[in-house]
Amino acid sequence: MRNPLGFFSELLQQPVWVSAWVFYLMVVNVTSLWFWSEPLAKVVFITFMLSAMLMMGLYSKFGFDKILGMGHVLWIPLLAYVLTELPLMIDDFRNYLILLSISITISLVFDIVDVWKYFSSRESA
Repeated sequence: MRNPLGFFSELLQQPVWVSAWVFYLMVVNVTSLWFWSEPLAKVVFITFMLSAMLMMGLYSKFGFDKILGMGHVLWIPLLAYVLTELPLMIDDFRNYLILLSISITISLVFDIVDVWKYFSSRESA
């Protein structure tokens, strides 16, 4: 088992765009704290923290590998919920949720590709 904190040092060894993207996702998710009075903001933040714990667990077991995309599996129902609630939201919180939804969607595309490659490479080995 690896020390989960090693994730961050390995992240910094990745191409700059990968580190920047992960940092961006962290900032977008933590921005939910700004809207803490909104129940949906609490759901976003709690889902982010649970996903981070899942990712650290995956890192501890598998290292910095494409399987880490599974750490965002909770973002799938989160995205569905955010999209259903979006028409009910207004102003800055609505704009935030649009940005969050776009960011999560892009991340999930990367994650699906990575997880697919991970399991495909294991089948051919």
